[in-house]
Amino acid sequence: MLNRLILKRYAWNETILQFIKQNQDICHSSVFKGTLYEHTVMRELNEKLAMTELQKVGGANDRGVDIKGQWPLDIIFKKTVPIVRLDQNAIPKRCMIHGTSLKPLSKKLQENGGKLDPIKVLVQCKAFSFSKVSPKELRELLGTFASVVPDTQRKRTIIMMCSPNLLTKQGLSLINALRVPLIYLRIEMLRQAGGAYDLCNSGRLLNYYENDYAAALLQGCGIKEWLKLSLYENET
Repeated sequence: MLNRLILKRYAWNETILQFIKQNQDICHSSVFKGTLYEHTVMRELNEKLAMTELQKVGGANDRGVDIKGQWPLDIIFKKTVPIVRLDQNAIPKRCMIHGTSLKPLSKKLQENGGKLDPIKVLVQCKAFSFSKVSPKELRELLGTFASVVPDTQRKRTIIMMCSPNLLTKQGLSLINALRVPLIYLRIEMLRQAGGAYDLCNSGRLLNYYENDYAAALLQGCGIKEWLKLSLYENET
């Protein structure tokens, strides 16, 4: 049986190639560039972080959300914890972060025998070739979270910002002060080589960063270890 990662990549790359082929007439526009980046981000979220049910939102009423999906953390937890031998006893039953009490999701996974309903993910993509994401855009992302996520779902929903660039020091300080779980992903834009897009060697997830709130919520789930050890490559 072929490795699932190979099958996933083939399927996503076929979708990306189809988009490129169908939109040659606007290939130099910002709309094309942004949509191509969104397809690339979905590929990396599915392959590298095991996210599912990913779909582009877009449009005038997207309220700042480009992609939404589900994140079944139990997949990562079950495969990572036995290999890395994470000390689950070191994870507190509850913790305080920015004045908010929360229960780490790994504790719920333990209590439920490694099972947990997928959490929701809302993703915003910034296909900036050169400029970095500004504090203004990060504040707008906070506004997006506040407008689309009900209070009852705020510990079951993670918002993500994806960009090809690293965060500035000011941006890093800002997101760590937020009272919402936010993950910043640095994902490359696809590069062209010989007149064609290099789908194999570009468009990769380069950096994964959890703000303080997300780090507290996701502690013990094994996500960073999953990425560091490339355990997603072992899906069969």
